[in-house]
Amino acid sequence: MRKLNTLLLTLLFLNFTGCEDKKTNNNAIPVENTTEIFGSENKNMHLDKRFKVENKDQEISNNRTDSISLSDTFKLNDMKNTNYTVTVSNQKVTFKESTKAIILITFFASWCPPCVGGIPYMNDLYLKNKKDLLLAGVLIHDTINKSELKSFISKHQIKYFISNSTHNNDFASLIAKTLHLSNNFSIPLTVMYVEGKYFTHYEGSVPIEMIEYDITQARKTLK
Repeated sequence: MRKLNTLLLTLLFLNFTGCEDKKTNNNAIPVENTTEIFGSENKNMHLDKRFKVENKDQEISNNRTDSISLSDTFKLNDMKNTNYTVTVSNQKVTFKESTKAIILITFFASWCPPCVGGIPYMNDLYLKNKKDLLLAGVLIHDTINKSELKSFISKHQIKYFISNSTHNNDFASLIAKTLHLSNNFSIPLTVMYVEGKYFTHYEGSVPIEMIEYDITQARKTLK
């Protein structure tokens, strides 16, 4: 009887260990990025779009970014021939042609529903704060052509700068590295700089009130 009890206990122990192993394996599987969408009426919508690099072999782990050059200069331009020379130096970003104290960069794609859903709120944010805010939309990993982009901008009545430069993807990749993000970062990715210095960033869509609050806080740091 004692031998039978010992055997049963051994089997139970093995079964629990197997469940724990399976649980550990499941944790290694990426989960959906569930964040709130711009505007109170969309807060319960889940994101299921993620930005993927074409060559995963080039993905760099966070603990190796210190050995990589995090400085470069890019040319951003839009459909109206507005041009910005943007220099990235670690967590500092400067737009040579802009004198605005606060810079908000949002990386997005026309095929991304949360990105498109946030455009009206970004428009409002820009119009309320354009005195000291440069809002730059940077189109990444998107096959939209110039004619389609022109229609897209018109349809969504976009008021702020939209870069369709050939430098966009490289610019996005470097910014992600300065933030210690993987190349699988979610879009929209929105990053705020104050007087050229990193202030905060938002992965995925967030309530526009959060960004407005951070802009208010950013202004308090200005000299």
